Amino acid sequence: MNKTSDSSNSLASPESGATDSLWQPSWWHWLISALSGTVETEKQTAWLRKSNERLRKSNEALKKSGNDLRSENERLAELQSKIDGSFSKHGINLPRPNQPEQR
Repeated sequence: MNKTSDSSNSLASPESGATDSLWQPSWWHWLISALSGTVETEKQTAWLRKSNERLRKSNEALKKSGNDLRSENERLAELQSKIDGSFSKHGINLPRPNQPEQR
């Protein structure tokens, strides 16, 4: 087994019991903190993906609901027009109710 000299062994390993600054507890603490932060970031990323998917589905449902309401309003406007035409044809004049503001 070849033994290298201390000068040629520039990086000490934790197994050798070396107290080189690279392997001091502060370095381990940093590594553990970094890995913990990575895990926390992955958790947050997964939560954000789920949240975005829920919001996307909710937006799709709202868009469909808005389209359904527009179609219903168009249908009701056509019926109102037919009723107005029929009343006009027969000389029936009714006061128009106040219509809500259209946005």
